[in-house]
Amino acid sequence: MSVRERVNALVGEVNAVSKVLTRERTSYDSQLIPVSQYVVVSCIEAFCRYPEAIGEITAAMSPEEIGTRARRPGCQADSVFLWGVANFFLIGRNVMGMVDPSLDTVERTDTVLDFWSRVSRSYRGDGLLHAADAGNRIDAFDKATLADLAVGLTPVDEERRAVLRKAVATLVNHLFLLYFDTRVGHGDTGPYRLPDGRQMIVRDFFRMGRSDFAWSEVAAAVSYSGLTAVLAFDGDLELSVTDFGTTVSDPEDYLDHLTGFALYTTDGGRLEPVSDDDLVATAAVARSAQKAHYRSIVGMDRDEQIACGAYVYFTFLRPFAEIAGVADQIDWTCPRDTPADLYPLVTADFEPPEQDPDADPYPLYG
Repeated sequence: MSVRERVNALVGEVNAVSKVLTRERTSYDSQLIPVSQYVVVSCIEAFCRYPEAIGEITAAMSPEEIGTRARRPGCQADSVFLWGVANFFLIGRNVMGMVDPSLDTVERTDTVLDFWSRVSRSYRGDGLLHAADAGNRIDAFDKATLADLAVGLTPVDEERRAVLRKAVATLVNHLFLLYFDTRVGHGDTGPYRLPDGRQMIVRDFFRMGRSDFAWSEVAAAVSYSGLTAVLAFDGDLELSVTDFGTTVSDPEDYLDHLTGFALYTTDGGRLEPVSDDDLVATAAVARSAQKAHYRSIVGMDRDEQIACGAYVYFTFLRPFAEIAGVADQIDWTCPRDTPADLYPLVTADFEPPEQDPDADPYPLYG
């Protein structure tokens, strides 16, 4: 198989899943942050810079080893970040193809998609590229890890369910704003089957406090960088997890069926239990941080907001570089390589063009 044939086959794999995901995902129009604009900037940056960054990563560690090491609680080199590495580059390819088609070479695309595909197959442990290929499930953890996670499960009654529902929702809202109106601050894997027949979802919360995000000082008081929640459900629930790390259930309100819960942090490099009281206290601090961050964003000018949001998306590659030990060797400044004459065009207010939901989002190489 030639390089062109291999790349086209991988683009086809991405097309098949991404057009379904984007069609099914609920649209969101922020009144606070120019989200569409920063997404385009981040994708241009990904197209311009991912091949070289990936070269540095793979020189230090093979994609297969990276994928294997990502199979642990608290690691953000997960399904949605894998999806982003492939798709952000390909969206940038679409944009830059209209500006300067000479920049698009099959070799550069091969560098990115080869990395994505090899890490994906290793991370999933089953040789598949997407959660969709496995019937919308992500089996990221081995049996020993799942046993370690399940051992802390304790029963959930109505009173505890109300406490957990409120605290978890607070963390999700905090991370949504901390990641600049983006849903990637937490991610699910599973569903896993417990020996007693129940199903289990594992939900990681990432970079909750001070981190590489330049604006994260507002969350410095949050006690944990990461938390891992384990949710066990009764048998009356149909569960799946998409490539976006999102749990989909029937009935829709899956917390009504929650029968067991456990919480850990991996900040110290291993699973350490976290009590319900600590969860509630952390949620209270996160709520205060969210309010402070909202005020901070309001005080930013438009270009600052775009730069922050673009950094969130562009650095989807960063967790993989961290596993390889080369994150500090890569320049994550964003934006950096977006052409100066193109920037005002892609950051102006615009209505996203209507797309045929059945059309492939990314063209093949002719």
